[in-house]
Amino acid sequence: MNKPMKNDQTPLIDELELNLWEAWSNWGRGPGCKLHDTDDLLLFETPLPLIPYNGVLKTQIAHNAESKIEEVTRHFAERRVPFIWLFHPTSQPANLYELLIAKGLKEVEPIYGMAMDLADLQEVPDLPDHIEIRKVQGEQDAIDVVQFAAWRWGIPRKYQETYESMVAQFQIGKPGTNVLAWQAWRDGQPISKLVMHLGSNSAGIYGVSTKPEARGLSLARTLTITALHEAKAAGYKLSVLHSTPMAQSLYRNIGFFDVAEFTLFASEDVSI
Repeated sequence: MNKPMKNDQTPLIDELELNLWEAWSNWGRGPGCKLHDTDDLLLFETPLPLIPYNGVLKTQIAHNAESKIEEVTRHFAERRVPFIWLFHPTSQPANLYELLIAKGLKEVEPIYGMAMDLADLQEVPDLPDHIEIRKVQGEQDAIDVVQFAAWRWGIPRKYQETYESMVAQFQIGKPGTNVLAWQAWRDGQPISKLVMHLGSNSAGIYGVSTKPEARGLSLARTLTITALHEAKAAGYKLSVLHSTPMAQSLYRNIGFFDVAEFTLFASEDVSI
């Protein structure tokens, strides 16, 4: 369950939630997708019957919580798609955690909301030999990063075209976009990636992943610091991210600090 909030952390908690809601709402805006944004719920749907591509991002239900949770779970059951439900620090009602458990949702893992002041950034580390980092710019770069993401999430071949059309909504690599990405390359092959959402008040780090054969080269660290320098140059003073337990120490070493714990639930047992 959520840990008690400290008053001085409240603005950071608000920003961790807002940046995530802004970034993930893009999944509800692509072809064949839907975004439901009400006072009670922020819910997105896509044509993909896969986790994490359908679910609830925000829950602030003032009345009749059990019936509304039942309505959402029944809707996805009728669609026959698995879904996620994010339990976030300002979730309401106060007993939402227990209501989700009672409804049969599975707790996937804790997610640690972290923040960083961009005033004092580390220098970008030197790269190992034969590796370069490139910002995603242009159509081919965008295709490459989408294909990398499809590998990361195990998108079956039959859904690849649908997935690519959905990701096109993010406008990665196009002028004026608020979704930026970088990839590390070796011998003409992408081996690591990172996505950054330039939100209303903060730069959010998302989608950091590295291929197994390239792990141990500190590419996640280098990509993150590279992105943070660009965010700072764009005028951002704050960066936020949502870390798995495994990656927490990496981000602490860069300069991020723990703010609040989120919990990801799913309608079935999964590993994300």
